[in-house]
Amino acid sequence: MTITPQNLIALLPLLIVGLTVVVVMLSIAWRRNHFLNATLSVIGLNAALVSLWFVGQAGAMDVTPLMRVDGFAMLYTGLVLLASLATCTFAYPWLEGYNDNKDEFYLLVLIAALGGILLANANHLASLFLGIELISLPLFGLVGYAFRQKRSLEASIKYTILSAAASSFLLFGMALVYAQSGDLSFVALGKNLGDGMLNEPLLLAGFGLMIVGLGFKLSLVPFHLWTPDVYQGAPAPVSTFLATASKIAIFGVVMRLFLYAPVGDSEAIR
Repeated sequence: MTITPQNLIALLPLLIVGLTVVVVMLSIAWRRNHFLNATLSVIGLNAALVSLWFVGQAGAMDVTPLMRVDGFAMLYTGLVLLASLATCTFAYPWLEGYNDNKDEFYLLVLIAALGGILLANANHLASLFLGIELISLPLFGLVGYAFRQKRSLEASIKYTILSAAASSFLLFGMALVYAQSGDLSFVALGKNLGDGMLNEPLLLAGFGLMIVGLGFKLSLVPFHLWTPDVYQGAPAPVSTFLATASKIAIFGVVMRLFLYAPVGDSEAIR
């Protein structure tokens, strides 16, 4: 497909945060300077936040079959960027007293923010899974960033193992949904549900497994038992990010999925 200037404008927040990741990575390789890398990260996140105005002027559009940029996506993108900015700001004084490498913290937050933006724009189960993994993988490192403390390391290992298990449930559920419906886009799933296909066992099982995976990521009861240990062991700025940005992004994509594919309206569920 051809990428037009309008498409590039719609993707500005994603492109700016991606460019900031590259700039911060090169800056770390060139010279370790905590203040410089923190400043570059904050400038990049602010620039992405400002770019939402231009995205709004471009209007709603399907940039690719995997991504839709509209008012809904802009709202959740803005919230993710604000949460990421707050995390970088609160982390700076904490990192000043941290004795190991400081700069990678901002790199991991930026990559997680990139995943959050992708989730906010996701219009397809493939982009949903990519976004969830892109926001989850940096969190493994962030939760265990204070690795010299036993509690932080334990929280990181616990979160990594349980998150991987939840991702496997989510991926297997998507495979079952695809096996039955033949499509992974939210719009096509909504159409299939409208045709009464949810009575099919494979589709029911697929959505059930997906709800288990998403329930873990959102800390929904009864999949929340990991939350107290991980939040307690993670550094305070990381707990802030984990409780805000990651939850906002995943909640946003789940909202979009179930708006297009209202599983709860089906007689099979009732």
